[in-house]
Amino acid sequence: MSTTPLPSDSTGESGGPAAPGTAAATDAIPAVARHKNRLHLGLVLGAALVVALAIAVPVLHVIAQSDYDAARKSLAFKQSTVAPLVDATRSTLADATALLDESDGHVLDETPRTQLAAAIAEADRRVVVVEKEIAASVTAATAEPQASVLLAGFPLRHGVSTLEAFALNDAGELAEIESNLAPPMSAVTDAVAAWETEQKRLRFTKDVYAAGWYPELDACLGPVDLTKRYGVATIAEHWSCGGRDFPDDAGTLIELTGLNAGTYRVEGIVAMLDQSTATTADLPRGYDLLYQTCQNGQSSTMSMTALTKVD
Repeated sequence: MSTTPLPSDSTGESGGPAAPGTAAATDAIPAVARHKNRLHLGLVLGAALVVALAIAVPVLHVIAQSDYDAARKSLAFKQSTVAPLVDATRSTLADATALLDESDGHVLDETPRTQLAAAIAEADRRVVVVEKEIAASVTAATAEPQASVLLAGFPLRHGVSTLEAFALNDAGELAEIESNLAPPMSAVTDAVAAWETEQKRLRFTKDVYAAGWYPELDACLGPVDLTKRYGVATIAEHWSCGGRDFPDDAGTLIELTGLNAGTYRVEGIVAMLDQSTATTADLPRGYDLLYQTCQNGQSSTMSMTALTKVD
């Protein structure tokens, strides 16, 4: 008896036809499970990220704060190192400026003073640059960055970069500034010395040749020291013997040789006495030396010029 094979399903496997809806239901179950797994995984990862951030953010802030404190401390050290050097350079500049002022009118040639003035201007310009950098660094160090923990130290790290940008390595620069001032200062000092030598050569000079009284005065050999007679340090000379030439303008420097030798500054006529009525009690006191002469040869106008010894 012959048999007839049963028809195969769509897969080629033997068996009866599938019931309607059975395959779709079977596929839907894994899809739901996979979605739930993904959602669970996402929640787990999110929670882990939150935990990681909760730990990392404060740590990053603490590290950044420590770095910022170290940068500020380092900058403070730089400032304390360079500030005295700036002060020393400013002191040298002040000396150079004083020398320039004091040498005015006391040089034979203005070239050294002109060169010193230019050197002072250049030195001042360079010192100002250093001073501005120090001032900016002080401002930066006192400007507190935002320190909220939630910012994870980002403002602090920016502050570190700002503070570290101030090198303040100006020791060599300041030493060079002082070194550059030395030659023109020396040149002006030498120029003043040359001027003083020339002034001394040209300076009014008198030789106090003797101590005595009328015989020595009448000899017309120069001023005579009358200190022993007066009890007050005094030299005298007749008007016609040289009194008319003796300077009486205050500030004039003169040279005396012989007795009372030295350099004297004229203080001007401090008394005008009448020989017929004046006594030694009327002589001015408090001066290093007096120079006496009768103006225009008249004993009624006996001038007393005060002198201050300066060398």
